[in-house]
Amino acid sequence: MSLDFDFKGKKVLLTGVTGDVGSVLANSFLKSGAKLFGVGRSPEKVNAMEDIKGTAKYVSIDFNQTEQIKDIAQQSLNWLGGCDIFIHTAAYMQVNDPLSLSESDWKYALNINLLAPYFFIQESFPFLCESASGRIILFGSGAGKHGGIGTNLTYGACKGGILAMTFNLAREFAKTKVTVNCLVPGPIDGHMMSQFDANTLKASLAKHPMGRFAMPKEIVSATLFLASEETAHITGEAFDVNGGYYTD
Repeated sequence: MSLDFDFKGKKVLLTGVTGDVGSVLANSFLKSGAKLFGVGRSPEKVNAMEDIKGTAKYVSIDFNQTEQIKDIAQQSLNWLGGCDIFIHTAAYMQVNDPLSLSESDWKYALNINLLAPYFFIQESFPFLCESASGRIILFGSGAGKHGGIGTNLTYGACKGGILAMTFNLAREFAKTKVTVNCLVPGPIDGHMMSQFDANTLKASLAKHPMGRFAMPKEIVSATLFLASEETAHITGEAFDVNGGYYTD
């Protein structure tokens, strides 16, 4: 990484630790001296990750179980001995016809993308307040600003909710010195975009000013910036990292 932020001694709670961005972000925090509790959806991938005594611990989670979310949040806070930084990168995008969605489709998307970060914040906020530099970073999407495309309706709707949650909590928490920001990526070269058909991907690349999607490490650099000590006066921001794919 070209950016050299110092997170020595910082206690980080990170979801989506097995994802394209989350895995790179976890390694970046560890290399910079942080203590990390990582949460991931895939038991197989999480079990393949090695805990580091006193430095890193990884657990799997079922985001459909609210009580499990709260329980794992408490586990993380106990293991970390507090919390300085909470980041929710975990996300789920289904690619379906917008008029074919069932109630269960909506519930699964809402649970992972919108309700889970809320309940993690609910549990961790008292500890973030005790930190000298409490940081909450949520992951939105350009789809949350502009509706995405019809085949990812639930994803775009949830990410729009993440933006509203960011703005609301940033104002509510400002006096506590806990900042709340939203990282808003454009298309990322990874698993999510691979769900679209070849013609959709070709069309997306054709209209991208840079002619390519973002690499996970580019999203990570921006996330580390928002998590750093240097951003104490930045809160309530939707921080776009999209290579000019859209502007507002």
